Amino acid sequence: MPKFITVKKAEQEQSQAVRYLKNSLVYSSALIGLISLILGYGGVIYLFFKNRPITALLTDSLVLLSAGLALGISQAAYQHYLFKSHPEYFADRMRRTELRLSGQVKKMKKVGDPTRVEHAGRWAVPYLYFLGWVVFAALIVFYTPKLNILSAVFLLLAGFHNARFFYLKRLIKK
Repeated sequence: MPKFITVKKAEQEQSQAVRYLKNSLVYSSALIGLISLILGYGGVIYLFFKNRPITALLTDSLVLLSAGLALGISQAAYQHYLFKSHPEYFADRMRRTELRLSGQVKKMKKVGDPTRVEHAGRWAVPYLYFLGWVVFAALIVFYTPKLNILSAVFLLLAGFHNARFFYLKRLIKK
C-alpha cells in the first residue's frame, strides 16, 4: 500500500508542477513576448520613418532579439532541468500560489518553508542570474544610442520571453 501512495503523490506533484509552468511561466511569457515584440518593432518602425538606414536598424534589432533569445533559452533550460529533476519545487510554488489567491494565508504558514532545491552547481545559480541581468543592462545601454530606449528594452524582452515560451511550451506538451 505505501508504494501506491508514493506513486500517487509523485503524479500529483508532477501535475501541479505542469500547472505551475503552464499558468505562471508559459502563458505570461507568451503575452509579455507578444506585447514586447510589437512595442520593440514599433520603435524600429518609428526610427525608419525618421530616415535612419534600414540595414543598421535591422541588424541592431536582430542582434538585440538574438541576445534576448539566448538569455531566454538559458533560463528556460535551467527551469527545464528543475522540472525534470525536482518537480516538487514547482509543485510547492503552485500550492503556495493557490493558497495565496484563495486567501488562506494562515494555512500557508502551516505548510512550512518553501521547498529548497539542492543540486550540483547550485551555488553558481545566483551569480549566473546576476550575470544575465548585467548583460541585459549592458545591451540596453549599448544599443540605446543606436536605436532608442523603447526598441532596446522591448526587443530584448521579446527575445527573452518568446524563447522561454517556445522552450517551455514543448516541455508541457509531453
